[in-house]
Amino acid sequence: MVFGIGSQDSLTALLNFRNSFGLTFPILYDPNGEVHNQWNLQSAFPTAAYPQDWIVGPDGRIVYANNGFEPDEMRFVLDQFLEE
Repeated sequence: MVFGIGSQDSLTALLNFRNSFGLTFPILYDPNGEVHNQWNLQSAFPTAAYPQDWIVGPDGRIVYANNGFEPDEMRFVLDQFLEE
């Protein structure tokens, strides 16, 4: 399953982002930053830059994290799991 989480922008900005990229997976809105704070993103990426992309494997471990948009890298990681 793929989910996006929007924590730092308004709902309007989040919907515009989703529509501009034609995304069809669910994007969850985190208006109070609760999910953001649980993952403690700032310590994972000192610049706290966005976007932050995380892929969690079937066992619940983080298998990919990046604070740059690298769709080919993400696709490669996802393809490895889909082949299993």
